Amino acid sequence: MIEAALCDDETEILDRLEKQIQKYAAGKQLDIRIEKYQSSRALADRLKEGAVYQFYILDMLMPEMDGIALGKEIRSRDSSAVIIYLTSSADFAFQAFGVFAQRYLLKPIQKKDLEEALEAGIGPFMKKQETLPVNTPKGIRKILYREIEYVENISRTLHIHTTDGQEIVSRFLRQSFENEIKELLDCRDFLQIHKSFVVNLRHIKIYGPYAVTMQSGEELPISKSRQVEVKRRYLGYVSEEPL
Repeated sequence: MIEAALCDDETEILDRLEKQIQKYAAGKQLDIRIEKYQSSRALADRLKEGAVYQFYILDMLMPEMDGIALGKEIRSRDSSAVIIYLTSSADFAFQAFGVFAQRYLLKPIQKKDLEEALEAGIGPFMKKQETLPVNTPKGIRKILYREIEYVENISRTLHIHTTDGQEIVSRFLRQSFENEIKELLDCRDFLQIHKSFVVNLRHIKIYGPYAVTMQSGEELPISKSRQVEVKRRYLGYVSEEPL
Protein backbone atom coordinates (compact mmCIF):
# COMPACT_ATOMS: atom_id res chain seq x y z
CA MET A 1 0.00 0.00 0.00
CA ILE A 2 1.34 3.42 -1.01
CA GLU A 3 0.02 6.34 1.00
CA ALA A 4 -0.25 9.49 -1.11
CA ALA A 5 -1.14 13.08 -0.19
CA LEU A 6 -2.37 15.65 -2.72
CA CYS A 7 -2.42 19.30 -1.73
CA ASP A 8 -3.88 22.12 -3.82
CA ASP A 9 -6.32 24.90 -2.98
CA GLU A 10 -8.38 24.16 -6.11
CA THR A 11 -10.90 21.36 -5.64
CA GLU A 12 -11.17 20.69 -9.38
CA ILE A 13 -7.44 20.04 -9.69
CA LEU A 14 -7.46 17.72 -6.66
CA ASP A 15 -10.36 15.69 -8.03
CA ARG A 16 -8.78 15.41 -11.48
CA LEU A 17 -5.44 14.34 -10.01
CA GLU A 18 -7.12 11.72 -7.85
CA LYS A 19 -8.95 10.18 -10.82
CA GLN A 20 -5.85 10.14 -13.01
CA ILE A 21 -3.69 8.57 -10.29
CA GLN A 22 -6.32 5.93 -9.52
CA LYS A 23 -6.56 5.08 -13.22
CA TYR A 24 -2.78 4.83 -13.45
CA ALA A 25 -2.61 2.64 -10.32
CA ALA A 26 -5.33 0.31 -11.62
CA GLY A 27 -3.40 -0.18 -14.86
CA LYS A 28 -0.26 -1.05 -12.90
CA GLN A 29 -2.13 -3.20 -10.35
CA LEU A 30 -0.76 -0.93 -7.65
CA ASP A 31 -2.50 -0.28 -4.35
CA ILE A 32 -2.54 3.46 -3.60
CA ARG A 33 -4.56 5.25 -0.92
CA ILE A 34 -5.03 8.97 -1.58
CA GLU A 35 -5.82 11.75 0.86
CA LYS A 36 -6.63 15.23 -0.46
CA TYR A 37 -5.93 18.56 1.22
CA GLN A 38 -7.04 22.03 0.15
CA SER A 39 -4.82 23.66 2.74
CA SER A 40 -1.06 23.26 3.16
CA ARG A 41 -1.46 24.07 6.82
CA ALA A 42 -3.96 21.23 7.23
CA LEU A 43 -1.49 18.78 5.69
CA ALA A 44 1.35 20.11 7.88
CA ASP A 45 -0.83 19.64 10.95
CA ARG A 46 -1.61 16.04 9.95
CA LEU A 47 2.12 15.35 9.63
CA LYS A 48 2.68 16.72 13.12
CA GLU A 49 -0.05 14.39 14.36
CA GLY A 50 1.94 11.46 12.98
CA ALA A 51 0.50 10.90 9.50
CA VAL A 52 2.99 9.29 7.10
CA TYR A 53 2.88 9.40 3.30
CA GLN A 54 5.35 8.04 0.79
CA PHE A 55 4.19 10.20 -2.12
CA TYR A 56 3.22 13.88 -2.31
CA ILE A 57 1.92 16.15 -5.04
CA LEU A 58 1.96 19.75 -3.81
CA ASP A 59 0.90 23.04 -5.32
CA MET A 60 3.85 25.41 -5.13
CA LEU A 61 1.79 28.57 -4.49
CA MET A 62 -0.75 28.29 -1.68
CA PRO A 63 -1.99 30.72 0.97
CA GLU A 64 -0.81 30.43 4.61
CA MET A 65 2.11 28.15 3.78
CA ASP A 66 3.63 27.76 0.32
CA GLY A 67 4.62 24.43 -1.19
CA ILE A 68 8.34 24.95 -0.59
CA ALA A 69 7.83 25.53 3.15
CA LEU A 70 5.58 22.46 3.23
CA GLY A 71 8.22 20.46 1.37
CA LYS A 72 10.83 21.45 3.97
CA GLU A 73 8.46 20.29 6.71
CA ILE A 74 8.12 16.94 4.91
CA ARG A 75 11.87 16.61 4.43
CA SER A 76 12.51 17.29 8.11
CA ARG A 77 10.56 14.11 8.84
CA ASP A 78 11.24 11.93 5.80
CA SER A 79 14.25 12.14 3.49
CA SER A 80 13.00 9.48 1.07
CA ALA A 81 9.41 10.57 0.33
CA VAL A 82 8.61 11.39 -3.28
CA ILE A 83 7.65 15.06 -3.78
CA ILE A 84 6.21 16.40 -7.03
CA TYR A 85 5.31 20.07 -7.37
CA LEU A 86 2.57 21.76 -9.35
CA THR A 87 3.33 25.24 -10.62
CA SER A 88 1.82 27.78 -12.98
CA SER A 89 5.24 29.02 -14.11
CA ALA A 90 8.59 27.36 -14.78
CA ASP A 91 10.18 30.37 -13.07
CA PHE A 92 9.36 28.80 -9.71
CA ALA A 93 10.82 25.41 -10.56
CA PHE A 94 14.36 26.10 -9.32
CA GLN A 95 13.00 26.56 -5.78
CA ALA A 96 12.08 22.86 -5.74
CA PHE A 97 15.73 21.80 -5.73
CA GLY A 98 16.10 22.82 -2.09
CA VAL A 99 13.75 20.05 -0.96
CA PHE A 100 15.03 17.49 -3.49
CA ALA A 101 11.75 17.29 -5.37
CA GLN A 102 11.56 14.58 -8.02
CA ARG A 103 9.61 16.65 -10.55
CA TYR A 104 7.52 19.73 -11.13
CA LEU A 105 4.49 19.83 -13.41
CA LEU A 106 3.23 22.92 -15.17
CA LYS A 107 -0.45 23.78 -14.95
CA PRO A 108 -2.68 22.93 -16.72
CA ILE A 109 -1.39 19.42 -16.06
CA GLN A 110 -1.00 17.27 -19.14
CA LYS A 111 -1.88 13.58 -18.80
CA LYS A 112 1.41 12.49 -20.41
CA ASP A 113 3.49 14.64 -18.04
CA LEU A 114 1.64 13.33 -14.99
CA GLU A 115 2.06 9.70 -16.05
CA GLU A 116 5.79 10.21 -16.63
CA ALA A 117 6.12 11.79 -13.18
CA LEU A 118 4.19 8.92 -11.60
CA GLU A 119 6.32 6.36 -13.42
CA ALA A 120 9.51 7.97 -12.13
CA GLY A 121 8.20 8.52 -8.61
CA ILE A 122 6.25 5.32 -8.03
CA GLY A 123 8.57 3.01 -9.97
CA PRO A 124 10.75 2.24 -6.92
CA PHE A 125 7.65 1.35 -4.86
CA MET A 126 6.49 -1.01 -7.60
CA LYS A 127 9.84 -2.78 -7.49
CA LYS A 128 9.51 -3.25 -3.73
CA GLN A 129 6.14 -4.95 -4.26
CA GLU A 130 7.30 -7.42 -6.95
CA THR A 131 6.56 -11.01 -5.97
CA LEU A 132 7.59 -14.48 -7.08
CA PRO A 133 4.64 -16.91 -7.25
CA VAL A 134 5.71 -20.34 -5.98
CA ASN A 135 3.64 -23.49 -6.43
CA THR A 136 3.92 -25.22 -3.04
CA PRO A 137 2.12 -28.34 -1.75
CA LYS A 138 -0.23 -25.97 0.12
CA GLY A 139 -0.98 -23.84 -2.94
CA ILE A 140 0.45 -20.78 -4.67
CA ARG A 141 2.50 -18.59 -2.38
CA LYS A 142 3.74 -15.14 -3.38
CA ILE A 143 7.12 -14.10 -1.98
CA LEU A 144 8.38 -10.53 -2.19
CA TYR A 145 11.58 -10.24 -4.23
CA ARG A 146 13.20 -8.13 -1.55
CA GLU A 147 12.62 -10.90 1.03
CA ILE A 148 14.33 -13.61 -1.03
CA GLU A 149 17.93 -14.19 0.07
CA TYR A 150 18.70 -17.03 -2.31
CA VAL A 151 17.06 -19.86 -4.24
CA GLU A 152 18.45 -23.39 -4.35
CA ASN A 153 17.55 -26.22 -6.74
CA ILE A 154 17.39 -29.53 -4.85
CA SER A 155 16.13 -32.69 -6.61
CA ARG A 156 14.09 -30.56 -9.05
CA THR A 157 12.36 -28.51 -6.36
CA LEU A 158 12.89 -24.86 -5.50
CA HIS A 159 14.06 -24.10 -1.98
CA ILE A 160 13.51 -20.36 -1.44
CA HIS A 161 15.43 -19.05 1.54
CA THR A 162 14.02 -15.77 2.87
CA THR A 163 15.52 -12.97 4.94
CA ASP A 164 13.45 -13.98 7.98
CA GLY A 165 14.93 -17.49 8.03
CA GLN A 166 12.13 -19.38 6.29
CA GLU A 167 12.72 -22.10 3.70
CA ILE A 168 9.81 -22.39 1.27
CA VAL A 169 9.78 -25.53 -0.88
CA SER A 170 8.01 -25.78 -4.22
CA ARG A 171 6.36 -28.74 -5.89
CA PHE A 172 8.38 -30.84 -8.32
CA LEU A 173 9.59 -28.68 -11.23
CA ARG A 174 8.14 -29.44 -14.64
CA GLN A 175 10.61 -27.13 -16.36
CA SER A 176 14.33 -26.57 -15.97
CA PHE A 177 15.61 -24.60 -12.96
CA GLU A 178 16.56 -21.69 -15.26
CA ASN A 179 13.10 -21.51 -16.79
CA GLU A 180 11.38 -21.66 -13.41
CA ILE A 181 13.35 -18.70 -12.04
CA LYS A 182 13.56 -16.75 -15.32
CA GLU A 183 11.58 -13.79 -13.96
CA LEU A 184 14.03 -13.46 -11.07
CA LEU A 185 16.97 -13.48 -13.47
CA ASP A 186 15.30 -10.66 -15.43
CA CYS A 187 15.61 -8.52 -12.28
CA ARG A 188 19.01 -6.85 -11.77
CA ASP A 189 19.00 -7.81 -8.07
CA PHE A 190 19.33 -11.52 -8.86
CA LEU A 191 22.19 -13.53 -10.32
CA GLN A 192 22.77 -17.22 -10.94
CA ILE A 193 26.18 -18.06 -9.44
CA HIS A 194 25.99 -21.84 -9.82
CA LYS A 195 23.80 -24.37 -11.62
CA SER A 196 21.91 -24.84 -8.34
CA PHE A 197 21.96 -21.33 -6.82
CA VAL A 198 20.44 -17.94 -7.59
CA VAL A 199 21.29 -15.19 -5.10
CA ASN A 200 19.86 -11.79 -4.29
CA LEU A 201 22.86 -9.48 -4.73
CA ARG A 202 21.35 -7.12 -2.17
CA HIS A 203 21.80 -9.74 0.55
CA ILE A 204 25.42 -10.74 -0.09
CA LYS A 205 27.48 -10.04 3.01
CA ILE A 206 30.90 -11.13 1.73
CA TYR A 207 31.95 -11.64 -1.87
CA GLY A 208 34.90 -13.93 -2.66
CA PRO A 209 36.23 -15.26 -5.96
CA TYR A 210 35.00 -18.81 -5.26
CA ALA A 211 32.00 -18.28 -2.96
CA VAL A 212 29.66 -15.69 -1.50
CA THR A 213 28.50 -15.43 2.09
CA MET A 214 24.90 -14.30 2.52
CA GLN A 215 23.53 -12.16 5.35
CA SER A 216 22.25 -15.32 7.03
CA GLY A 217 25.80 -16.68 7.15
CA GLU A 218 25.25 -19.32 4.46
CA GLU A 219 28.26 -19.75 2.15
CA LEU A 220 27.31 -20.56 -1.44
CA PRO A 221 29.74 -21.73 -4.16
CA ILE A 222 30.40 -19.89 -7.41
CA SER A 223 30.84 -22.18 -10.42
CA LYS A 224 34.26 -21.94 -12.05
CA SER A 225 32.62 -21.14 -15.39
CA ARG A 226 30.67 -18.23 -13.83
CA GLN A 227 33.41 -16.61 -11.72
CA VAL A 228 34.29 -13.84 -14.19
CA GLU A 229 30.64 -12.94 -14.87
CA VAL A 230 29.70 -13.02 -11.18
CA LYS A 231 32.59 -10.69 -10.32
CA ARG A 232 31.62 -8.27 -13.10
CA ARG A 233 27.94 -8.24 -12.15
CA TYR A 234 28.55 -7.95 -8.41
CA LEU A 235 31.07 -5.10 -8.65
CA GLY A 236 28.79 -3.28 -11.10
CA TYR A 237 25.81 -3.77 -8.80
CA VAL A 238 27.46 -2.47 -5.62
CA SER A 239 28.91 0.53 -7.46
CA GLU A 240 25.40 1.58 -8.52
CA GLU A 241 23.69 1.01 -5.16
CA PRO A 242 23.21 4.06 -2.89
CA LEU A 243 25.20 3.99 0.35
